[in-house]
Parts: sequence; structure tokens; C-alpha cells
Amino acid sequence: MNQIKSVLLPGSFFEEDYVNKTKYLLSNEIDTIYLFDHSINPVSRNLSMYNLIDGVVKLNHIVKGEKNLGVCVLNVNARQFSTLFNNYIYDFLEIKNFKLGIGSGDNKYETRNNYSNNFEEVINDIKSNKNFKKNNVQLFVGGNSKEKIDLVLKYSLGINQWLGTIEDFQSKSSHYKQIKNPVGELSICLRRNHFENLDNDIFYEKIFIVKDSNTEIFYKTIDNILK
Repeated sequence: MNQIKSVLLPGSFFEEDYVNKTKYLLSNEIDTIYLFDHSINPVSRNLSMYNLIDGVVKLNHIVKGEKNLGVCVLNVNARQFSTLFNNYIYDFLEIKNFKLGIGSGDNKYETRNNYSNNFEEVINDIKSNKNFKKNNVQLFVGGNSKEKIDLVLKYSLGINQWLGTIEDFQSKSSHYKQIKNPVGELSICLRRNHFENLDNDIFYEKIFIVKDSNTEIFYKTIDNILK
């Protein structure tokens, strides 16, 4: 199975030497640098958690198009519809090749406001924005429900899986194969390098979830990912 490797940065990434850590990512064969959409660190409330927009701005200033940037995934129900677009999505659509993941939230790591925004309306408004095609933005959906899969197929989107089993991913892959010209990739978020024996010829993206750590361990972690 053909694949590319990307990283999902930990909540405390910007607390220590983030400039050099980002430059280290640029020096390696990494496709995309992703950020979480959380207000509380998913590992521990005692750890710091970057602000999503602030983090994207800092990375974009350093990366300058050398690597793709992305969000995995943006909770579309955590903000009012106007705030979601005016303060987040429109800014992301300004960045070339940005990989925008969207989901509806599950309160697994934190309890947040639920504005119950119309998921399909969010998709339509993103795809109809002039910068979506102009800047070659990719759009993918996180989630396992039939509703989400149906929207992925209807709008030719990418699909992301958070952890899960090989069987889960094979199921998503079978849906993804039905899409002729997807505007996003098939991807999976992993804590370690496995699924190596997955028998499929679909191109997909491995997004490695990097743990909160000091700078030295961060470098070693990236080296291990790329082995």
C-alpha cells in the first residue's frame, strides 16, 4: 500500500524550542504537519495546550510552504457557525495546500459547547469558497457513522480514521475507492508504526500522533517514525 507520513503535534509543542523542532521536521520526509483542535491537552489537564489559530500562524511563518499544514480535526460544533468560518476556516483556506479535517466532536477528551451546526452546510460552504480550489485545499472527514460516510461519498471527500483496527481501515478504504476524484486523502492517525501488512493498493496517509516530551525525545521520536 502506497503511503506518505505526517505528524500530529502534541499540545505542549510550542512550549520549548518550537522553531528548531519545526525546522527539524522540514529537514525530513514528512508530508504534513497537523495540529489538534483542543482547548485542553488530551493527555493531561496539567500539560499546556496550544491555541489552534496561534499554532497555525507560528508554523506557517516558519514552514513557508515547504511542508503542508493541516488540522486533524476541526470540531465544527464547538463554535457558532459564524465564528467557525470567520475566525477559523476562512483563515485556513488562505493557506496553500492546507489539509482541513472536520468532525462533529465526541467529548472524548473534553466537554465543549455543542452548537449542532449542520455538517453538510459546513461542507458546502467550504467547497464553494473561492480559495478552496484556488489554494488547492484538501478536505477530509473524521468519523465512522453512516451519515459521515454518505457525505464523504456525496461530496468526494477524504476520510480519516482515529486509531481503530485494520478491519475498520479496510472498510474506510473500500468506501474511498468508490470516489473518482477525491478532494482529500484517505488517512489514519496512529501512535506507532503498524498496519504494515495491510493488503491494498490505495494511496493513504499515516498521521503519527506525537507524544508530549522534551526536545531531545521529540527528535528521537521523529527519527523512529521515519525508519
